[in-house]
Amino acid sequence: MPERDFHIDSSMTYGDMRRYADMLDVTICSDLLPQGIEGIYDEALRMIVIDRSLDYTQKRCTLVHELVHWSHGDDSCNGIMGARMERRTRRETAALLIPQIEYATLENIYDGEAYPMAAELNVTEQVLRDYKELILDRRQYV
Repeated sequence: MPERDFHIDSSMTYGDMRRYADMLDVTICSDLLPQGIEGIYDEALRMIVIDRSLDYTQKRCTLVHELVHWSHGDDSCNGIMGARMERRTRRETAALLIPQIEYATLENIYDGEAYPMAAELNVTEQVLRDYKELILDRRQYV
């Protein structure tokens, strides 16, 4: 299956992303989801559902995460293949939302402390951790 293209800029707000996503071949809505589930992508329906109880930073990160699933046409996150898709999706989400230079600058300013860095970057601490993991993996292969 060919990948679907989308272009998210790390400076975009959640509202900007929602307006942009309206032009894509995917339906996005919000609803109250079960505890621990922030977003869902259904390939058969080409629909993303974002938990409406999340704050805007969480919604922003979740929307990008689910758009990455959509871009790959992911249909399940179960089993071994699902775990690989989820890892890929988390890494791509972090790479889309966190500019490398800004991350490096903030890492120096805040001495690597996650909360203020995440707040400055308008991402969740989980996305920040995913980005750190991505950097560490890249350094292993240099």
